[in-house]
Order: sequence, then structure tokens, then C-alpha cells
Amino acid sequence: MKGDNWKWIFTFFVLSITIGWAVFLVETVKNAADNPTSGGVIEASGVGVLLGALITWVGMTVTYFFRKKPPTDGQNGG
Repeated sequence: MKGDNWKWIFTFFVLSITIGWAVFLVETVKNAADNPTSGGVIEASGVGVLLGALITWVGMTVTYFFRKKPPTDGQNGG
């Protein structure tokens, strides 16, 4: 497990960045709703797009690092 510690650290680091960005998105949307300007709406949409990219990055990181290993005995269903 010691060799896999960096995978866990990196995954939780990316997850914490994503959670922090989600909080930032909520504040940005709240400010855009309180003072509706075209710049505020564009800012909120940009922050939301980056949050979507971060969510995808977390999902791909978890899938890449923690997926099940293929069977090694030659029985792969075919």
C-alpha cells in the first residue's frame, strides 16, 4: 500500500480542489443573481464550465488509478 499512497494523495487533492471550486461557483452565481449584469452571467458560466471539467477529471483519475486489474490467468471471457 505504501507505493499507492501518492495515488490517494493526488486523488484527494484533485477532489478538494473540485469541492473548493464548487463553493466558489455557488458564491459567483449568488453574486450574479444579486447583481445581474452580462459580465456576471458570463463569469458564472465560465466558472461552471471549469467545474464540469474538474468533475470529469476527478472521475477519470479515480477510474484510472483504482479500476480492477484484468485477470492474469488467461480467462478474459473469450
